[in-house]
Amino acid sequence: MAKAAFAALLALAAACSVQAGSWPNMTVAQMSDWFWGPFAARLPAKDFIDAVQAAQLRVYDSQGHERKISILSITSEFSFQGDGMWQLFLQSLANITFAHRDGRQDHLAAHLVATVMTLPNGTADSCTRASQPYGARCVPMTCPMFTHENYGYKTPPFYALSFAKTLTILDALTLGMDVFFLDGDQMFFRNPLPYFMARPNIDIMVSGDCQKREDSTPLDRFPQIGSNIGVLYLRARPVVTRAVMNWLAWLVILARSNRPSLDQSTFNEAINWMSVDLGAKSLSVAMLLGEVFSYWCMGECGCDTTGLQFGERGRSERRGPDGMCPVAMVREWISFHVPCDGDMNQKARTMRELLAMYQRLVGPVHSLSSPMHTAT
Repeated sequence: MAKAAFAALLALAAACSVQAGSWPNMTVAQMSDWFWGPFAARLPAKDFIDAVQAAQLRVYDSQGHERKISILSITSEFSFQGDGMWQLFLQSLANITFAHRDGRQDHLAAHLVATVMTLPNGTADSCTRASQPYGARCVPMTCPMFTHENYGYKTPPFYALSFAKTLTILDALTLGMDVFFLDGDQMFFRNPLPYFMARPNIDIMVSGDCQKREDSTPLDRFPQIGSNIGVLYLRARPVVTRAVMNWLAWLVILARSNRPSLDQSTFNEAINWMSVDLGAKSLSVAMLLGEVFSYWCMGECGCDTTGLQFGERGRSERRGPDGMCPVAMVREWISFHVPCDGDMNQKARTMRELLAMYQRLVGPVHSLSSPMHTAT
């Protein structure tokens, strides 16, 4: 009995404490204090407010309603080292060009605001140097856990990253912006915004696992399959802000109850908790098509649901002897995310391969984009 009790204590300690090493000795509960105050989420910083307001992109949806969109990402100091994964991500957004109503030429990267996870009293200078050529803006978000090392899956900073990502989304929603949130380890091949503007009545859209489904009908819950949250679109509505506030609150409660979890693990349930209760007319959701918003965890060619019935899990074709994916699959891609592909340098290599494949099999990036109608 004593041995069993001691083993249980060790398991609990492993769950709620961070690993030793160069990271500070903090529990996940202590990390949460940097993002959640005594009673509520910490408020957005002035530099974040200024950046989001300056970078907002105003476009019309398919019903002719104007949307003010904040394109967001989150990054670490480690991202600016090595083989240029962050720059590849930004270049893929810079390739998505468009014209304003007055004839000005523009691109998506110029509207990105990146939250930089850094140490207390740290700055966003490294991010700004790397991002300035693309027009993206960088603002710091601090925590003692945000060292300059790689944040491997379930390493101590990975839990702090969950708080930072959720709070970044909440901060922009608080400012009255639609939020288009993107993980920085992915490539874009077509303009994604017309896809979301064609679904004007869905409040929250998220990337998810490979499955035969449709994503144009407002639902009151996500399919019973994993979400990826590497691509998120959230409408600027009070009920959506409340849902994201609850998501962050739940992460904090779990951490302070010695049951820490991650943003991706809690997302579906946190949002469903409200959407199921309120109904799709008050809070609607959809999971994006895996064929269109693909990612590496599905397989090296993304998602294929050809010939399947709705609800059935899809599959991924293997690359051919020439290293290429089937052309029909590649033509479907708006983006390809590589979260399950090793460290940042390996991800950068894969992102370059995907870009070269798309250009060879389909043609220039952005050549298949649908039109986007700006309000400026």
